[in-house]
Formats: sequence, C-alpha cells, structure tokens
Amino acid sequence: MNKLVQYLGVFGLLFFTSKTIAHHSFAAEFSYENFGEREGEVMEVHFVNPHARIFFSVTNEDGNKEIWSAQTFPPQNLLRRGWNKDTIKAGDQIKINGNLGLENSRRLWIVTITLEDGSVIQPRGGAAN
Repeated sequence: MNKLVQYLGVFGLLFFTSKTIAHHSFAAEFSYENFGEREGEVMEVHFVNPHARIFFSVTNEDGNKEIWSAQTFPPQNLLRRGWNKDTIKAGDQIKINGNLGLENSRRLWIVTITLEDGSVIQPRGGAAN
C-alpha cells in the first residue's frame, strides 16, 4: 500500500508539472497594447492543439513576401463556436486583426478574420456572419 501511494504521488507530480510547464503566458508572446491588421493568402492551416494556427503570406511595404503566423484558441473551443477544419483553407484571401507578436516576430493573436466575401469571424464569437 505504501508503494502504491508513492507511485501515485510521483505520477501526480509529473502529470501536473508537465501541464504547468507546457502552457505559456500570452504576455510572453503577444502585446496587450499593439494591435495590427495583416492581409494575405493562406498558406497552411493547423487545426490542432494547443492552438489553431494560420500561416499566411503578406506583401510588406517593400513588395516582398513574408510568412506570418496567426494563432487562436484550441480547435475544441472553435468547434463549439461553429468553426471546423475547412472554415479557412489554403488559398483563401484573408484579413486578420489582432494583438501583434513581440519583437517584430510576424505573429498575431487573432481577434477577427475577414474572409474574401466580407464576412467576419471571431474566435470568441463564432463562424462567419
């Protein structure tokens, strides 16, 4: 019985510690004050945990292409709000508004996405309207 308690204690410690270490702070990656909008063509969509991500090509002020990474909530949260893995696909033209990544990292935390047809979707609010 004593060994069982020890094993359960070690397992619990490892399990909860790994969950804590795996998650990160919003403020460690994104700015609370700096918002931006980027427009471009979707290159890839990763509808996987821990955060859904959209990689899209943006033409900068010099006319050069840059790949930006936009992320949002986990897929399970998005599914409950009406999204699915085909809501946004490679080749789509999109405009993303959100919190900019720190240190010019070409990253955004998605607040809204405007699709080609003008409909706006929000990770917190649901599918296209």
